Amino acid sequence: MEKAGKAPKIGRKSLILLIVGIALMIPLLATFDLNEAVSSLNSIGIVPVVLSFLSIHVGVLFYNLGWYILLDRKASFKDVFLIGWTSLFINLLIPAGSATGEVARAYLINRKSKVPMGHAVSTIVAHRVVMIIPFIVSIVLGFSYLVGSSGVGHSTLTTILVAVGLLVATFYLIYRVSIDEDKMIGVISFFERKLRRDLGKIKEMVREYSHAFRELMGNRRALALSLVCAFLNWFFDMLPIFIYFYALGYWIDPLMGILIYSVSIIMVLIPIGIPGNTGVREWVMTGLLSAMGFSKGDALAITLVSSTITVFLNELVFGFIAYLIVLRGISE
Repeated sequence: MEKAGKAPKIGRKSLILLIVGIALMIPLLATFDLNEAVSSLNSIGIVPVVLSFLSIHVGVLFYNLGWYILLDRKASFKDVFLIGWTSLFINLLIPAGSATGEVARAYLINRKSKVPMGHAVSTIVAHRVVMIIPFIVSIVLGFSYLVGSSGVGHSTLTTILVAVGLLVATFYLIYRVSIDEDKMIGVISFFERKLRRDLGKIKEMVREYSHAFRELMGNRRALALSLVCAFLNWFFDMLPIFIYFYALGYWIDPLMGILIYSVSIIMVLIPIGIPGNTGVREWVMTGLLSAMGFSKGDALAITLVSSTITVFLNELVFGFIAYLIVLRGISE
């Protein structure tokens, strides 16, 4: 059980889909004002880009610190930090929401730091539950701006509320199932009878997982500290949007910035088959900015520098470096 599972692999298919995503950006560049976008990018300059890169890295630092706290120092922060970056890289290239990165986190922390698989999974699930709280806040605040500024109709508002409700309900269900060992064992026993296979090892891991999860939920101090880290991650992850608007001379409503951030995160989470949703995310974000009244050149420039360069390329490069370091570490 100590070395259950395998790390998700990045293959040729992921690279081909990445090329498809990049190709989708070609008509975007042709549709929007590329010359004005280049001029806007020159106006932004290098300093805001550097500050935004640093902000993203500080955000990732707090993201991994939140997980480290939940692990209760059962692994070194160096391992947690590198594995956390690796999971972001895997999520970027294997388009399946965030599931593949979480599988990688559990597998790698088990291999590298000998954290029992059940305990590792419990900390990751708890971390995801904690991390979703700032995201829900972000959605609610962001779309409250949309409602207030454009008079969104009742049907749209209802759709937004239903989406948020389903998100909250999903994570509450995960929480309830995770603390109820008997229900999980009952489901496994059902499949055990139907498949006529011995699933004893899975039952053992589920018991370990449920016990560790219940202990985590009782550790209010760790949960509170991890939640603080989640909000700090949220803040520094969102900050580059405001940096780039300020660099172009815009002073935007904070709720507008939160809305743009919320949309960009939603576009990353939806598994549509393209790594990082590259191309699709740029189309959506540029269209949103244009609808808000920004010129096509500024909309394209802000999208490329904040989404494509600061987030995608940043996570691609540094995530790949962490990925290589981690793989070399577990192969030794």
